[in-house]
Amino acid sequence: MNLNWFAHIIVHHPFIIISAVAVFSGTCLVIPFTLKTKPFRDFSDPKMGFTTRGTTISNRLTAWKNLDESTKPSGQFAINPNDILIRRNLTFFKPKIKKIGKKKKNEPKKDFSKVYINEASNNRSDNSYENNNWTALKNMLLPKHAESFARKAFEPDGFLCGHPDEQYAHIVLKSKNSEDLFNLKSLLALCRIEHEFIEAHSYKDLCVTNKDYHKKCCKPWSVANYIAILHNRTSCLAITEEDINSTKSLLINCSQYFHKLKLSPNCVDKGYCDAPSECIRHDAVFNVLNFLTSTTFLPPNNTIEGTTLQETMIFLPLACSTAMLPYYHEIIKMDLEYEGISVVAMEFGIKDVLFDECLLRDAWFMSSGALFVLLCMWLYTESLFLTIMTIIAIIFSLGISYFMYMLVFELSFFPFMNLLAVIVAIGIGADDAFIFCKIWQTVKEEKNSSIVKLMGDTFHHAFISMFVTSLTTAAAFLASYASSVTAICCFSIFSGTAVITNFFMMVTWFPACVVIWERSCCSNVNLAKSCLMACLQRWCCSKLIKPTWNLSTTWPKCSFFAKIWSSKERFLLESVVNFRYVWLIVLSLIALISTIIVLYYPKFQLPDSSAFQLFDSSHPFEQYDFKYKNHFWFKREERNNLETGVNFKLPLRFVWGVLPVDNGDHLNPESLGKLVLDPEFDISQPESQEWLLKFCRHLHRQPFFQPTFGPLLPNCFIETFMKSMQRDCVDAFSSRDHSPCCRTSKFPYNSSVFYECIVEEMAQIYETPDQYLIPGMAGPKFSKDQFPTIKAVIVEYDSSYSYSMSYEYMHDFFTKVENWMVEEMKSAPKTMQNGWFISELEFYDLQRELSENTILAIIVSMGLALIVLLLSTLNILTSLYAILTITCSIFVTVAVLVLLGWKLNILESITVSTAIGLTVDFSLHYTVNYRLCPHAMADERIAATKYALSYMAGPVLMAALTTGAAGVFMMPSLILPYIQIGKFLVTVMSVSWIYATFHLGAMLAIIGPQNQFGQFHYSKLSCCPSSKSKTSSSERNRPVNSSLSDTHELDSLTCKSGVRPIPRALQRSLSSGGAGKNNQNRYVFTDQSPSATSAITIIMADDN
Repeated sequence: MNLNWFAHIIVHHPFIIISAVAVFSGTCLVIPFTLKTKPFRDFSDPKMGFTTRGTTISNRLTAWKNLDESTKPSGQFAINPNDILIRRNLTFFKPKIKKIGKKKKNEPKKDFSKVYINEASNNRSDNSYENNNWTALKNMLLPKHAESFARKAFEPDGFLCGHPDEQYAHIVLKSKNSEDLFNLKSLLALCRIEHEFIEAHSYKDLCVTNKDYHKKCCKPWSVANYIAILHNRTSCLAITEEDINSTKSLLINCSQYFHKLKLSPNCVDKGYCDAPSECIRHDAVFNVLNFLTSTTFLPPNNTIEGTTLQETMIFLPLACSTAMLPYYHEIIKMDLEYEGISVVAMEFGIKDVLFDECLLRDAWFMSSGALFVLLCMWLYTESLFLTIMTIIAIIFSLGISYFMYMLVFELSFFPFMNLLAVIVAIGIGADDAFIFCKIWQTVKEEKNSSIVKLMGDTFHHAFISMFVTSLTTAAAFLASYASSVTAICCFSIFSGTAVITNFFMMVTWFPACVVIWERSCCSNVNLAKSCLMACLQRWCCSKLIKPTWNLSTTWPKCSFFAKIWSSKERFLLESVVNFRYVWLIVLSLIALISTIIVLYYPKFQLPDSSAFQLFDSSHPFEQYDFKYKNHFWFKREERNNLETGVNFKLPLRFVWGVLPVDNGDHLNPESLGKLVLDPEFDISQPESQEWLLKFCRHLHRQPFFQPTFGPLLPNCFIETFMKSMQRDCVDAFSSRDHSPCCRTSKFPYNSSVFYECIVEEMAQIYETPDQYLIPGMAGPKFSKDQFPTIKAVIVEYDSSYSYSMSYEYMHDFFTKVENWMVEEMKSAPKTMQNGWFISELEFYDLQRELSENTILAIIVSMGLALIVLLLSTLNILTSLYAILTITCSIFVTVAVLVLLGWKLNILESITVSTAIGLTVDFSLHYTVNYRLCPHAMADERIAATKYALSYMAGPVLMAALTTGAAGVFMMPSLILPYIQIGKFLVTVMSVSWIYATFHLGAMLAIIGPQNQFGQFHYSKLSCCPSSKSKTSSSERNRPVNSSLSDTHELDSLTCKSGVRPIPRALQRSLSSGGAGKNNQNRYVFTDQSPSATSAITIIMADDN
């Protein structure tokens, strides 16, 4: 590739290039913040985007959400025909218009507005007489004295304000060594801890006040305070041992009523308190057992062990909101432990806001890792100027990437995970700077040419090296675009764009900076580096070993470390080759065991909670969400189900009339698109009515159907509608004629009768009081524009499956119902053939896509890595060995993460898919250099392996150390993404270096190809006749032809005329091992191959 023309421009116009790049990059940085109304940083909801888009289930879920929006008052559909009739100043029943019309003259707007504006009223009757009857009937069921008793029982007493509620801030406290908290010492300690919370500076500004008592802050809800109120104490500090024993006895005696659901908040007011009066006094028993004590205290099957209280909760009269953030910062600095009782968890409702704050506050950990990498670059380049220019280039590349992301790609959603691309940009930017500086320095030492010639030769080799590095890394990131998860797709686009823009910055901005630096008077001044090295040597050697150093040295001359440093390569070569069988067997066994861990047991588990962890597991917010929350009855689903009468069974929802289409922006979680109607749908056709009736009857006989008692009027409306049509045509009481909506009409009905009667039927159904009808989404949906046309129909029942986080359980539910639905739709008429099934499957769909698309992304990345390897080496065997090594590295890395407790969530999916891009480079280095071994070594596997290791062991080791160290700097952070990225970098760098160096090195030393076996050449692959005519016997005496016409960018630069000597470290190794003993000083031509380039990550200075 001839880039001399570009080098000529850079050398003669460096300031113009820098100015042009600076103006362009600065413009890209400024424009997004001036034109976009949405700011760059908006992470108020960090979990936004953690949903699937574009899958079968997600399309149905989106269509369902749009259908739900369409049935609201502002939507295009109505579920109650009376809504449309009232809007048109009509009432369906004409006799009622005559009777009530005069009464409503003075207040028609009041009645109509209630029905039209209040969505909850849409399903209620407009007949005030009937409503009054229902109210009277309900009042007859209550005791006559209930109202007055309720007022007396729940009057404000100035001590506690109402009842505890999960919308208030609450704190979990636990005793150490499983000690009982229900004693005087522990309760007084709890009271003192409570006092510390109250004395916080911002408490009074946030607390809920008691308006009847001089607007004082309400007291917290705690066990100690309820003991005080039950025994008329002024403070929890005034309670006695007798008070505690009396309260505990009360709780033990009344716990049976609590577990039998005979106690509830304000139970007297609700009219069904079937418990002794002492059990409902101040609602103390219910609130203490339901909110303030753990489920292990007085459980349903109470035992002696069940009388021990180990965990309790304090509810503060502070509303959970973002205003709690200063208060959290204040109390988190306190000593949250007192006399064996400690705060273990808390819930303030500020988890997302705190994460948004910590995301930038803890960014200094990421900056520390970046500074470490840049410090290495400063030591290597010997130039602070070039280091600063590299930093600016990285900033510019991120700015251009954000400009393209927001304005070119027009993506408005920017998830917080995109910030992780900063680490990628820093690492790749520094790597490219290493490569360019290494080649530039080597060219200068080899040739005494003009700066134009030097830049041309540098570009001749560095361009392809940086291009291959950027290509493999960008391909690994962009492969994640195959995912259906919005956040992962956005991350793949931004990070891939950052890698590509960084490449263009490093071939324009950085070379121009190198030219300016080379022409300056400071290029040969190494004072800063010398001083730094001297300080480093003094720190390393001052007390341990007597140093011998001076200020002008570049590297420390401490004799002990100098010997280690000089013999490191030889030691590594000998250890890999001499123990090659041991390395191959041991590392292969480890990879095999890792494969069993990943694929068989315990496997990479899918997430078992829909809550996304944002902080470290030890954080009190995460402790509450993932551990202590379900230790209290008010958060236990089974009790909530019994109290509310809702069983939370998975619903069976079957929809017709709406197509399962998601026409919104899949890269914007807030864009759900518009509802798409089915033009073929027509429920009024007789064949549609017959088929829907058969469908409902078949559904009732399925094993996943859950029979439900009580009136299910709209669930399958066709059944209710057909029964109502069996009535007498003339009502015996009102003498009203129902024709044709009576038994004279036969099922299936013609379209005119169907529409006339279904409107009346649905209007009567939604006049049923709310006590007997729980309105939902089931039933026909009437078009407001084409009334009474039905545009959609929903059949909804409960299933026999309960909601679960288990992937296997939910998969069994979905496949059974979906397969049955598919079979039923085969017999559907044309007007009903586009029906579909949906349920609460959002989390299940996320689990399925994470498991499937993560594997797909890995396969795509592996395929791309194999293509790059084949194009680089044109050797099948070495490419397969490298891919096998990469595969082993991936399995071992994932196995380590599994053993660390990782689960395949959003962040984990990103890290696993990008592991390919981080591991392929090491194997690529060794494989390419094995291919480039001199002709004299091509017949000896061991000699060729040592040759590859001698050239690349140092750079690969430094790459692993610097990148892994950057990960170590991120691990002290509080937020989980930084911690996991740090652990991942340390793990993947360690594993990939070990396997690339020892496993691949051992394979090449044992079964590596010899004598050009399995080697292809572009000249032989070409079908041009001219290439065939050039072959002759004289070629046998020539060096091995290259894959391309370019030279290797590093190795050919170490000697003149395109040849290079064997490194001295390798010469010592060969002379001791005997391989190539007679040829140790022989020069050979290098392989003239640009595709056989080594995408060097970090290059050490030549120390031989």
